[in-house]
Amino acid sequence: MATKRTRTKSQPEAILPLLTPKLPQTLDRRSNTGEAMVKLFDRIKQGEGERRSFRERRATPRVNVGLALEADAGSGEETMRLITHDLSTFGLSISGGATPKKGTRLTLKLFLPDEPTEPLLLEGEVLGPLGADGGVRVRFLKPDLEAVRRIHKLVK
Repeated sequence: MATKRTRTKSQPEAILPLLTPKLPQTLDRRSNTGEAMVKLFDRIKQGEGERRSFRERRATPRVNVGLALEADAGSGEETMRLITHDLSTFGLSISGGATPKKGTRLTLKLFLPDEPTEPLLLEGEVLGPLGADGGVRVRFLKPDLEAVRRIHKLVK
């Protein structure tokens, strides 16, 4: 009489260690011992700087510049006349003034020094407050190529 072979669950587990090479054990740099933080604080107390260099995360530089700006939230309120705090190719910050809620859409008229009589017309979205004194951070929503070119020429 022929016996039927059946696989059991233990067979794959028994073969797996034979197929998988053992990797060398290394110390996990993310350990929860707190040693790294203690060493960092000791270096800071001794006046040493941070060893790592931090790269800029922004795609384009942000320049502190005060430019005239008109913003309209489209909710029937009057147009706000403001001054920018800083500007980059893809957004800006407005210091002071009203602080619309995060996610509020704004229609912006940005007056650049290269052509002060022809403002850029931009759509923006409020990302959040700028600081305790009021103001907001705004990102541009799909700026046209001419607007990106004019802003980039100013901030580079």
